[in-house]
Amino acid sequence: MTKLTRRTPHARLFTGAIACLLAFACAGGPPPDVGPVAPRGATPVGFSSGIRTETRDFDFNKEGAPRAVSAIADRTIDMLALSGGGAGGAYGAGVLVGLTNAGTRPRFEIVTGVSTGALIAPYAFLGSDWDDKLTQAYGGEATDKLMQARGLGVLFDVGVFDGKPLRDLVERFVTEELVFAVAREASNGRMLLVATTNLDREETVLWDMGAIARRGGPLARDLFRQVLVASASVPGIFPPVMIEVEKDGQQFKEMHVDGGASTPFFIAPKSLMHLDEASASLRGANVYVIINGQMASAPRSTSNNTLDIAARSFTSVLNQMTRTAILQTDDFARRNSLGYRFSGIPSDVEFGGSLAFDKVNMSATFDYGMRCATRGQVWLTEELAAARTREDADLKPFAEADCPLIPRRSG
Repeated sequence: MTKLTRRTPHARLFTGAIACLLAFACAGGPPPDVGPVAPRGATPVGFSSGIRTETRDFDFNKEGAPRAVSAIADRTIDMLALSGGGAGGAYGAGVLVGLTNAGTRPRFEIVTGVSTGALIAPYAFLGSDWDDKLTQAYGGEATDKLMQARGLGVLFDVGVFDGKPLRDLVERFVTEELVFAVAREASNGRMLLVATTNLDREETVLWDMGAIARRGGPLARDLFRQVLVASASVPGIFPPVMIEVEKDGQQFKEMHVDGGASTPFFIAPKSLMHLDEASASLRGANVYVIINGQMASAPRSTSNNTLDIAARSFTSVLNQMTRTAILQTDDFARRNSLGYRFSGIPSDVEFGGSLAFDKVNMSATFDYGMRCATRGQVWLTEELAAARTREDADLKPFAEADCPLIPRRSG
């Protein structure tokens, strides 16, 4: 049996981050600027209530979802859900480019994104014409300096790492051209949804990015960027995003962080149910889920110390949430006669982890996803996913690793 005792760069970075948080948790600093909690139903300043929902009831989609039927080009509804996963987003980005290479990429009527999946989602929504930008964003060069430690600055602000590189990255790639293109497609009925977590209420907030984009002007562009940064801001790692909202003439500030803090991914099932009311196209619709990371970690001994126990526990919770969501989505698809496909990085692959934004890891992860999708070997089943997690697995680098789907042997 192979002994898996070495710690990945991700594990070292993650436990280092935890160490910083523990060390500075009781350190003195300026008093927190805490105001009253925004009332339910408050909306971002300058926008209508139709751009988001504070619950998972999808109220804003009662009109929007039926419009998606009119956007169907091939008589089938295709929906894509992109999970969180930090640097693992390079895998999902590579998969999308690989599907373009293979000529098998659907034109998705509905795209949803969480965390790093939220950053990918606009490119998935706009289609293969934007693959060059997606490759630039996730191919390795753009994220190489993303993790910049604050040093002593952590004593006076929130987050182990500086949030400016993430904001600059979003500002660089979320251009006026991109927001305009999202508005155009949303006007044709297609839907782009992104999740953040409202820490004040400890709730998932779903944002209709198409509705934001259709508002137009600098206000729309700024909120569009704010939501994407918030969705990708891992709590304690990056600073939260404060979003100004108003209700009944009063203004408040809401604290929003990584959507993955409350949901690994979402498929907007009630939106699809509304589609059923407007069209028979629900039956036979296709649901695709891309997990931007591993659904299970390779087995290894856990060190008997606080930091390693905390890191492994955190990863365990995230993996369990993802596996549960995968099973729930499978059940939903079966009950409603939907096609269902999902993909993720196998546990027997040497993946640097969600905080490994260095050029080498990002490039290898992106190339692996692209290679597998180009070969048509990217989609998993429950049985194959379980088979890839083995006690005696030999970890392989991306360049040597099998693709997620194990090809069936003839005979």
